[in-house]
Amino acid sequence: MSQSLVKNLIHLVYSTKHRQLWIPAGARERLYAYQAGIFQEWESPALIIGGVEDHVHALFALSKNYALKKIVEE
Repeated sequence: MSQSLVKNLIHLVYSTKHRQLWIPAGARERLYAYQAGIFQEWESPALIIGGVEDHVHALFALSKNYALKKIVEE
């Protein structure tokens, strides 16, 4: 039986409401670590997460077991 091997890398960008500066520098590392844990829980390991005061970028490998919609929702 053949097997399909696929790796989908997703660059997710999300922002704060009205692009307000709500993410202080002191809280960013904890936020990124928390988000990395969520990605890991959904079998979609983060490769890198970063951002600034009003938005976050995350590059992760999308799991074959879950839809992108579900990962973003969580």
